[in-house]
This record gives sequence, C-alpha cells and structure tokens, in this order.
Amino acid sequence: AEDIRSFTEFSLTFFLTILTSIIDLVAFSFILFSIMPQLFIAIFLFASIGTILTVCIGKVLIRLNYESLQKEADFRFSLVRVRENAES
Repeated sequence: AEDIRSFTEFSLTFFLTILTSIIDLVAFSFILFSIMPQLFIAIFLFASIGTILTVCIGKVLIRLNYESLQKEADFRFSLVRVRENAES
C-alpha cells in the first residue's frame, strides 16, 4: 500500500509539474510574440539548435560510455583470470 501511495504521489506531482510548465511556456510565448516577434523567433531557433546539438552529442557520449564500461569489464575479467592463474 505504501509503494502504491508513493508511486501515485510521485506520478501526480510529475504530471502537474509538466502541465504547469507547458501552460507557462505557451502563455509566455504568446506574450513575447506579441511584444517582439523577431526575438521570439530568435529564441525559438536558438533553443531548437541547442536541443539538436545536445541530442547529437548525447548519442556520441552514450556510445563512448558503453565502450568505456565494456573495456573496464574486460580488464577486470582479465585481472581475475591472471590472479587465478597466479594462484595455481
């Protein structure tokens, strides 16, 4: 029962945070667009380019992290084999 309450509480808080953020984004976007459309377009483009670059760099970092973990695991495995062979 405690797990279900914790999960539903977290889910509800997360949903309300997302909903509030979306409403704020839309409201402030309309306000900024009505004041200065060029600035709104520039900010939108800047955010879009930043998001695209972050996704591209993130994909590379995920691959590099995986390769690093794989090499570390292989190294630990080799060290265990060396220790086993040294003991026998």
